[in-house]
Amino acid sequence: MKSYKFWESVSRKIAGEATGKDHANVQEWMEEEYNENVYERLVQIWKFNPIQTQDTSNIYRKVQYRKKQYGNNNVVSLFKYYGLRISAILIFLVFSTFVVHYFYATSNNSVIYQEISVSKGSRSYFNLSDGTKVWLSNNSTIRFPSSFTGKTRELEIEGEAYFEVAHNRQKPFIVNLGENRIKVLGTKFSVIAYPNDKIVRTDLIEGEIQFDIAKVSGDFESFILKPSHSLIFDKTSGKLYEDKVPDGFYDYWQKGIYEFRNETLEDLAVKIDRIYNTQIVFEDESLKKKRFSGTISIDDNIFTFIEAVKSISIDPITYRYTENKLYINTKE
Repeated sequence: MKSYKFWESVSRKIAGEATGKDHANVQEWMEEEYNENVYERLVQIWKFNPIQTQDTSNIYRKVQYRKKQYGNNNVVSLFKYYGLRISAILIFLVFSTFVVHYFYATSNNSVIYQEISVSKGSRSYFNLSDGTKVWLSNNSTIRFPSSFTGKTRELEIEGEAYFEVAHNRQKPFIVNLGENRIKVLGTKFSVIAYPNDKIVRTDLIEGEIQFDIAKVSGDFESFILKPSHSLIFDKTSGKLYEDKVPDGFYDYWQKGIYEFRNETLEDLAVKIDRIYNTQIVFEDESLKKKRFSGTISIDDNIFTFIEAVKSISIDPITYRYTENKLYINTKE
């Protein structure tokens, strides 16, 4: 069976619209090792929190647009409408903005944990069980319990997230960032903490947070951050810098627009990879240190960005695109 035909059978079974042949195809596939676990995971993704979770990806918006355009149009045949529904299922399964995993802690009181992963070029919004609002962005992962039962509300994150924390003085909210952590009571703040990045950054909008930096001794060195300020921790040098929250903070988290000022093309390349899932390859090393100012929108594409860079660059820039890589040069 062709792979796309098989996945149509899987999607119809999950959606409750499977035929006898679909059931047979899926059952045969599930008899192979590990496939039953894969199917159960897909079912979990399909059923996960559809009311609270808001998918902001372009794919999701296009599916919703097509549903509005064709769903109530009597001129469209049933075949086209049914095809649209199956396409929506397949898109959700294959290109979903986030993936959710469930697993159990090994403690006596089994606590269900959830892990949400957001792909490059995507964002997701959802609520935690305590009412805290979370925006997750660009190749990021968050792990948290389905309910906060202890004396603290703890979770782990790798990547970028913005939190509006529900106030609870009796249960501090703790965000673990590898060895480091952030402690809050109720506030609005963001964090950028990719494992491979040289820095960890937090931006505070409202309230107060405590940024704990791990020491070799195993203790923490704590720093208090005030509203409208940022803390940047250099993991290589161990130095901590304070700055003001950048302009356009809400544009980035609410609208997906990133404003950059006097940034090197080398630093921008990291952001571009996460937003557009495209690696920039410098065939001319001198381009890395060129500085630019402007804005990037996740609704644009890599070609919009590079054409804008070309138009404002003093030196001529040429490029070619191959398999999610953009090769840039100053020569023809």
